[in-house]
Amino acid sequence: MKPKSKIQSLKTILLDPYCISTIFFVVWVVFFDYQNVFSQHTLYARLKKLEEDHIYYTSQIKQIKKEKKELLNNCDLLEKFAREKYYMKKEKEDLYIIVQD
Repeated sequence: MKPKSKIQSLKTILLDPYCISTIFFVVWVVFFDYQNVFSQHTLYARLKKLEEDHIYYTSQIKQIKKEKKELLNNCDLLEKFAREKYYMKKEKEDLYIIVQD
């Protein structure tokens, strides 16, 4: 085959209406369509982030339910929790809060 014939055969293939239509369709879908490759990648990354958040919050809910069950069943633990988190105190008792800078 001569080089000119290779170029000629490639030119005939690329100028074929079906080939032109296919190339146009691929370029349109990849770059210009509403659901193009870049927006799909963004949505996929967002989906993965939301799945990670779902796992994290599910584990947090389980932990909080466990702590709630323990607090409701143990009076000493409930008193400790109230003193540490909400700075509650007994009557005739002084409470000093030290804030470190």
